[in-house]
Amino acid sequence: MARYDPTVGYAIIERFLDRTEVEAVLAECDRLFNLAPEQRHHRDKFSHGTRHLEDLSARSEVIAEIVERVELLDVVAAIVGPNPTPQVMSYRCPQPGFGGQKLHADDVPKLDDAPELAATAIVALVDFASDNGSTRFVPGSHRRPDLQRSAGSLESHPDEQVFLGEAGTAFVYSGHLLHAGGENRSSADRPALQLTWRRQA
Repeated sequence: MARYDPTVGYAIIERFLDRTEVEAVLAECDRLFNLAPEQRHHRDKFSHGTRHLEDLSARSEVIAEIVERVELLDVVAAIVGPNPTPQVMSYRCPQPGFGGQKLHADDVPKLDDAPELAATAIVALVDFASDNGSTRFVPGSHRRPDLQRSAGSLESHPDEQVFLGEAGTAFVYSGHLLHAGGENRSSADRPALQLTWRRQA
């Protein structure tokens, strides 16, 4: 059972989805990309680069079931407390040559010892490998005010690592952890679900 380590700011749920479930999610996302224009979400992005699908838990029963799984929500609750509020349930797919980002956080900089305000999960829909731009992160940066102040401006950091895992792995981390998508240097797309929650007000 995956456990959140607050000293490093993340947990990894291996085999969160099995291969059949991964294929079902990919097929569901393909279905949404092929909807008629009037049925699409206004923030979906179909163009070359990084393709997006938004508000997936409201548009897909397949994905709505996945984001409510106890194994996932237990890790999220360990980060932000009980009954976290869902925020973003989306699909991101950097195509070859795209996806590179600066190190950033998914919520406001955390400059004190206050509780975590947000949590993020990335669910890999292909193997996350060193050549396809898997998410880079800086362990412990969610507790580093000096690094939090630099969120969005750092290209890299000497302590950064990379989330690596098979398709179906869920990487769950503090929304204040510095992280960034890497450039997809492979010849194939790198699709993933990106899910975020906030601490209950």
